[in-house]
Amino acid sequence: MSKWGIEEKETLNAINQMGIHGKILNIAAGDGRFNTVLLEKSDKVIAIDKDDLELQTLKKECPNELKNKLETMNVDITKEFPFNDETFDGVFCTGTLHLFKEDIVIKILNEIKRILKKKGILILDFATEISRFDRNGNQVVIEDEGSYSSERAIQLFKENLKEFEINIEEAFFKEENLEDDAGYQSIEGHFLVVCGKKSIIKERTINTL
Repeated sequence: MSKWGIEEKETLNAINQMGIHGKILNIAAGDGRFNTVLLEKSDKVIAIDKDDLELQTLKKECPNELKNKLETMNVDITKEFPFNDETFDGVFCTGTLHLFKEDIVIKILNEIKRILKKKGILILDFATEISRFDRNGNQVVIEDEGSYSSERAIQLFKENLKEFEINIEEAFFKEENLEDDAGYQSIEGHFLVVCGKKSIIKERTINTL
């Protein structure tokens, strides 16, 4: 299991239902949560993260039979992605975008749109209404982190994914007994699962649940 918790069933369902395939970019892949299932469904996964130690864990935990489809790269996602336009058939990101303020989230979404092929698939989750606690039950607040209500996050995606036919579902999560290097013992809140296909025309359909 990842130090960040289990693979939520809602995100796994999205991966299965969207028919992800081809060349996939796993953004802020961390220690590999969800990376194996992405490898199983694709021809190639490029897993990027700014933390070399996390990527080393990801490679170590990758099943041997899938390692030939895996590439890792050290990338700071707050800067321009080191990939050409329309490189990827799919982009996946979980447990990360909510950490940034809105201007950085928008910048990252613009880079995702740039490197994703037409009809490419986007799957991301975005945590909202977050509460973290240490082992003594004290709330942990991380300075300079984004803080989002579900309503505001949905609006943010509507405004910045106009090129996509998207579906947004909301779920609840709770993780307990996390490893010490996570920085807190438990976390709970809501999260949005955002699934989309990049349109070749400007019209789009947005469904929210």
